[in-house]
Amino acid sequence: MFEKKSANEYLKRLKNGENCLEEFFYDITGALSFVAYKHLIDKSFVNDVVMNAFCIILDNIQKFDEQKNGKAWIYKIAQHEAYKINDRERKEECLSIDDISEEIACVSEDETPFEFLIDLERAIDKLEDVDKQIVEMRLLQDMRYAEIAKKLDMYIGSVYKRYKKSVKIIGKIFSDSNSKFATSK
Repeated sequence: MFEKKSANEYLKRLKNGENCLEEFFYDITGALSFVAYKHLIDKSFVNDVVMNAFCIILDNIQKFDEQKNGKAWIYKIAQHEAYKINDRERKEECLSIDDISEEIACVSEDETPFEFLIDLERAIDKLEDVDKQIVEMRLLQDMRYAEIAKKLDMYIGSVYKRYKKSVKIIGKIFSDSNSKFATSK
């Protein structure tokens, strides 16, 4: 793994303007990937964290105190980037029942709220049992991911991923049923 001594040496060389960027990138990529993987909920963003962290390191290289632990500084930057991506994804994926109903209502104006709820229930019924529970707890009981994970004895990351996947499936079911509805009129 990336060592404290080599981290400080690289950072010092970069700070002094030496051309060791490519070598530094190859040596640090594995360590940054490990930190990102450890802290991300959605593992598909590992490369984003690595590149963002690398750019931040380079942007702030002149601020680095050479007496400090360079490895810890680098890891903290990667960890912070992973947390930022997790927060961004949570905000984008936290859909409430109202958000879904507004989205669907725009597509099918002839449908009553009662019909919408029946359609939503049918879409949820097509999910696996665990996914049904997660969606119902999140949307109907307004439970947090951590609460759901504890109640179902699952990892919070698994709950988050399953919820995200389920919302996409429900959205696809609605878009498919609305396009069929529109063509049948």
